[in-house]
Amino acid sequence: MSLSAWKYRITILCISFLLFGCAYYNTLYNANRYFREGEKAQKGASATNRQSAGSAQYESAIKKASKVLTFYPKSKWADDALFLIGRAYFNMGEDVKAKRKFEELTQSFPKSKFIDDSRYYISMCQYNLGEEDEAISSLSELLDSKKTDKKRKGQASFWIGEMQFKKEEYEDAITNYEKTLNEFDPDTLSAVTQFRIGECFLAKKDYLKAQEAFAQVEKRDPSKDLLFDSKFKVGECCYWLSEYQKGMDIYVALSQDKKFSSKLADVSLKMAEGYNFLDELSLAMRWYTQVTETYPRTEASANAYFQLGRIYQEKFGDLAEAKKMFETCKSENANSPIAKEALTRSANISKIEEYQKDLSQEDSTKSSITLFLLAELYLLQMNQPDSALDEYMTLVEKFPQSEYAPKSLYAAAWIWENVKKDSLEAEKIYRRILSEYPQSEYGKIALKFLSETGSIGYAQPDSSDTLNPEKIYRQSERLLFEENDVYSALTLYDLIIEKFPRSPYAAKSLYAKAWTTEHFLNPEDSSVILAYKDVIDKYPDSQYAQDAKIKLGLAQKAQPPPPPPPQTTPALADTADTTQTAAADTSGPLFPKAPDPPLKRGVFVYPEEERLSGIKGTVVLKIQIGFDGLVKEAEVVNSLGNLWIDEAAKKAALNTTFDTQKMDPTALGGWFLYPVEVKSPDEQPADHNADPTQQQGQ
Repeated sequence: MSLSAWKYRITILCISFLLFGCAYYNTLYNANRYFREGEKAQKGASATNRQSAGSAQYESAIKKASKVLTFYPKSKWADDALFLIGRAYFNMGEDVKAKRKFEELTQSFPKSKFIDDSRYYISMCQYNLGEEDEAISSLSELLDSKKTDKKRKGQASFWIGEMQFKKEEYEDAITNYEKTLNEFDPDTLSAVTQFRIGECFLAKKDYLKAQEAFAQVEKRDPSKDLLFDSKFKVGECCYWLSEYQKGMDIYVALSQDKKFSSKLADVSLKMAEGYNFLDELSLAMRWYTQVTETYPRTEASANAYFQLGRIYQEKFGDLAEAKKMFETCKSENANSPIAKEALTRSANISKIEEYQKDLSQEDSTKSSITLFLLAELYLLQMNQPDSALDEYMTLVEKFPQSEYAPKSLYAAAWIWENVKKDSLEAEKIYRRILSEYPQSEYGKIALKFLSETGSIGYAQPDSSDTLNPEKIYRQSERLLFEENDVYSALTLYDLIIEKFPRSPYAAKSLYAKAWTTEHFLNPEDSSVILAYKDVIDKYPDSQYAQDAKIKLGLAQKAQPPPPPPPQTTPALADTADTTQTAAADTSGPLFPKAPDPPLKRGVFVYPEEERLSGIKGTVVLKIQIGFDGLVKEAEVVNSLGNLWIDEAAKKAALNTTFDTQKMDPTALGGWFLYPVEVKSPDEQPADHNADPTQQQGQ
């Protein structure tokens, strides 16, 4: 072959390679062009349409890039094509497909310049798919990598903070947000990150630090919307800190800034709120009215009508006008979140009017329950504790013989203790319960409160009495044998056992408690057996453990044991075999059943020491449900004959919460029967922290 022929062939080959190279480069170039057009379309779209915007351009980009992978899989631009496809799917919200492409890139091209970027996007896909723990782990690896640049580390740290914020782990979130600002390059995330720090402090109710954090946003070149939001939040923090005038000044400045003119409705609502805080009600109402006239049929006007209703109801007591405002609110903007609450308030006012009408008819047989229901309505549904207090105390003064009188006093004491945080006023009410209604079930609650606060005053003991188990024990005997106050005596026994566990009077009190239960309460279940067994288990070397064994027939009676009370006691008849685990007897005190299902069901955790026993069945307890829906006390009524199982069931009951709005208000504060199902360890759910109520979709 001649030299000229060789030159011709080489020229043809070079042209061919050049043409092929240009072909797949041009294909990738066009893919990138379509991708940029998709980004541009998304950037200009509204928030609601942003994800769907640009989808046609992204699809074209994916098709072009896929051709590179199909026809030129080993080209130097194959990883570029894969990365572009992954990003296109990610921007379209196709997280599963995007994640698959990024993972393909990391596996097929481990030395690609896109490795860190792909790992970052994999983390974002995991987050969007609800795989938050995996996402945090992936982002943490990026933070630890020396190869990751500061900009990408800043993004990783920020998103770890976002996930922790979502999980309400605010301290950890603040740590990562601050790391984003101080250690890495936050790029465009600087202002957003600073704003998030403020939101964390706000969620923690640390209003001073939140105020400081929001004020720093302005220094980090925020967008117009973020600048407004940060200033708005600073004003809210001022209100939370009772700096009302300072907050008002911020909102006045915002109202005069023309670049925030589109936000004027929200600012006007806050200015009206400030006047309300300053007790300038006429100005507050004028501003709210102005909002209703300037922005009709909007969420802002609905909020204004709602706040006007609150002023008429809570400040002026004008229920008719308040009801009118609430009804206007719900019709002003049916989609407003406040509309539902307005509807509830309107319905509550209708109930109040109905109750007041009933009371005006002076039917004494119904008046006490009507007053009680009215008080419950104020407390539980309208969040007006002062009005509730008035109605509770009116009931007590007008109908002292009513069954609702001691319950009303207890509710009043609960308000003073838990809502108003005034333990001295609560103590006065509890003393009145002990004085006027000592035999009621609330007498025991009152005694417990006074015992725990060191305020027991039956015989006006000196201050050292509450530190002397011997004196407390003598007082419990007097209550039991002289005043026949069984529950108060039992409460004092419990006080000794809890406060002085190493005192000789602890074992004596535990035995006395079992003896009192046997002879004064005479329960028709195994609680007496368990009470004596408790003495044996907790104080095995004491004389009372031996006495308890004799009671249970586990030891011979050498001589008559000296019982703690100064009376001769008959032996316990027909002791049961405590190792039996027959199905629980559901007979017992005639209490109503607790509402089923509860709002949140406490989880039964099988005791480790009893796992080999395989005991299963149902433990029935007597629980007291408070006015806040929490279980205040729990006592085993029907046992499975195993102390540890019973205690675990009791703990589950105490961790249960009920929805008070679905309960009869007259029953709140009372006792209910509540069953706890005991499953063998093999049947127990793997996650003891799971909420079975939630698993059932409730």
